[in-house]
Amino acid sequence: MSDKTAIVIGGGIAGCSTAYALAKRGISVTILEQHNELALEASGNPIATLYPKLSIKPNAQSNLALQGFAFTLDLLKQLPNHAEFFNACGQIQLAYDAREQSRQNAFITQQESALFQAVDAQSASVIAGIPLSMCGLFLPQAGWIKPKAFCNALVNTLNITKNFYKRIISIQKTDSKWQVNDESSAFTADIVVLCTANQIQQLSLCKSVYSTPVRGQINFFAPTTASQHIKTIICSTQYLSPAVDGLHSIGATYAPNNLNPYLEEADTLENMHALQKISPEIFDSIQPYHAQGRVAWRSQTLDYLPLAGQMLDDKTLRAKPPRYNAKPADLPWLDGLYVNAGHGSKGMITAPICAELIANMVSNSALNLDKNLASKLNPSRFLLKELGLKQLANTLY
Repeated sequence: MSDKTAIVIGGGIAGCSTAYALAKRGISVTILEQHNELALEASGNPIATLYPKLSIKPNAQSNLALQGFAFTLDLLKQLPNHAEFFNACGQIQLAYDAREQSRQNAFITQQESALFQAVDAQSASVIAGIPLSMCGLFLPQAGWIKPKAFCNALVNTLNITKNFYKRIISIQKTDSKWQVNDESSAFTADIVVLCTANQIQQLSLCKSVYSTPVRGQINFFAPTTASQHIKTIICSTQYLSPAVDGLHSIGATYAPNNLNPYLEEADTLENMHALQKISPEIFDSIQPYHAQGRVAWRSQTLDYLPLAGQMLDDKTLRAKPPRYNAKPADLPWLDGLYVNAGHGSKGMITAPICAELIANMVSNSALNLDKNLASKLNPSRFLLKELGLKQLANTLY
């Protein structure tokens, strides 16, 4: 049992997986959530799809996606009653145009992988449970998760306390502790982890933690005779889910800096067009379509990698930038302050493995990610690059 204490700000997938990773190490964790329950922002969709986006040429994004996919699958199996909120139904990525067909051909010729298998239209139709006119790649380990139930399963763990209606105004270091202030109270702990997506930049210590809010709209429809037998996630430009709790999901759109919280007709049309391309029969079966759906905002970084790790002191770095060959240990680290955010549309895959990374840092354990990849995730990397310290930003650990 550790005598360390931690505050995790934010009760979505990033916050709950961080709380779980810390609590597993015996750290007493308090979650501060601004709403009245967990997983109400981007983590609040009825389902989240769990599959890695494959890349022909390995890079940091694909490396993290593959490792994160495996990590989340293992994590799910550790949680009690996971069959109630996770279904490994598989995913079919359709070759919906010439470019995607070329990309898939490259996968098939370049890689032998247990992760996917090529399927023709007939095989894809059998796997999916509905007629499909296109070939594609089938990922049998993929599936869907109910994010709210996943979050609750993570935090129903020893040493995790939940506090709701806590809108954080400021954080500061007092002696050896961090103090977190909301409108009416203060909380103190040895460690603070910020898991508040696009709201992180509102805190004075985090002005350089760059991310962009990206609006995503998902549309829902009830099962029809044409759709009721869908067995797997089917993707073209958007994804189509099997019916979960009486609704299919189709989405999601992608609109940076659009802050409209209401359903937009243009986005509904985009999702319906994608549905029509996947299955004209299902599209026809729900006409006329009376739009229902949900809007949320991803937190997207400039390099499409998450923000995960310990923060550097922005003010000190700007006042006295280090030399390009400075030792990482000599940088002005903010001891005990961490970030887990910026996961874009991949939060179910990247947030849990980033939570484990932070827990390893907190407990001075070996990192679960390659040091080069871990450096690329550091939340202060954009500030270092702004100061002309790109080399240093890539070798922080």
